[in-house]
Amino acid sequence: MMTRVTGIVAAAILISIASPSAQEPGGRGRGAGGRGNQPEFPTELQWSTNEETKRRVANAMKIGGSDMQAQAKMFCTATGPQRMALARQAAGLPPMPNVVVEPTRVFDNMYWIGMTSQNVWAITTSDGIIMLDTMNSEAEAREVIVPGLKKVGLDPAQIKYIIVGHGHPGQSDHTGGALYLQKTYGAKVIMNPIDAKLVLPTQRADRPLAVPDIDASHGQKLTLGDTTLTLVHIPGHTPGTMGVIVPVKVRGESKAVIVLAATQMPTRESLIQFEKVFNDFAKPAKVEASLNMHANGVQSDLEFLEQIRKNPNGPNPYLYGPAKFSRWMDIMIECGRGRLAALGIATS
Repeated sequence: MMTRVTGIVAAAILISIASPSAQEPGGRGRGAGGRGNQPEFPTELQWSTNEETKRRVANAMKIGGSDMQAQAKMFCTATGPQRMALARQAAGLPPMPNVVVEPTRVFDNMYWIGMTSQNVWAITTSDGIIMLDTMNSEAEAREVIVPGLKKVGLDPAQIKYIIVGHGHPGQSDHTGGALYLQKTYGAKVIMNPIDAKLVLPTQRADRPLAVPDIDASHGQKLTLGDTTLTLVHIPGHTPGTMGVIVPVKVRGESKAVIVLAATQMPTRESLIQFEKVFNDFAKPAKVEASLNMHANGVQSDLEFLEQIRKNPNGPNPYLYGPAKFSRWMDIMIECGRGRLAALGIATS
């Protein structure tokens, strides 16, 4: 039985999104999966003493201006933003209870469903539902996703596509519920084949994974009914991480958001790819917000969700507006350059 929470007390739940590095000062940066011994993050000493890093941080703060200093400080750390569990661990805090959060209609056509640890997004169209990610296991798909959909008035049998943002060998926090939803409702699973080839041979016996029906690729369009999504390749956290640009509506007004399955840019190649995605896809689409699959990763999601539930007709806390969110993306890239410089990697 899953524990449910319907109201989140900010003081008890929220911690600073910008977490300290979980490394020893002056030591090697933490290695990242798929990069061998190459560190994923600089040490605090590398971060605080590199001259180019200091210039990049100063420029990010300048881009942030008076209205986005918090965002610049979040991105400009040795690790950048971390999901809540890792941030709490790095800060020496105890694990937060993993409980079900009240499912929430964030936009007219997009719903947040999940737990404090991870979540999915359900996008409604005129011809069914597109789901982003599937949580950790068959049990979570059956006991969290399906009831959550029903609670907000959606029929899980209408799930036509599932886009899996990324996968980790031996882990299932994004992929674990896909097989259940695929078998039960006939949903077609879409995933980057780079990650699929890494995770399928290492799947756990108690959490079998879905074999993707469709390969995800950079620039791919997925149309269902009246809605077209754009898939973009954002490698870094894993080699096959994908983002999704989603057209949404707020009380009938058209907007656009980007779902970033991860935000890490540990190599020059990954930073260049993120920058291309932002400049070639997100900015032309006038994207106004970033969404993710781990609450409180790059913003105070749990607080935002509660705010929307309490005042569904009020201002949407996720939306920055296109011009301000363009600066948000520039801050993220500039702080990423700072991390690469601290690692001794050329940034231009």
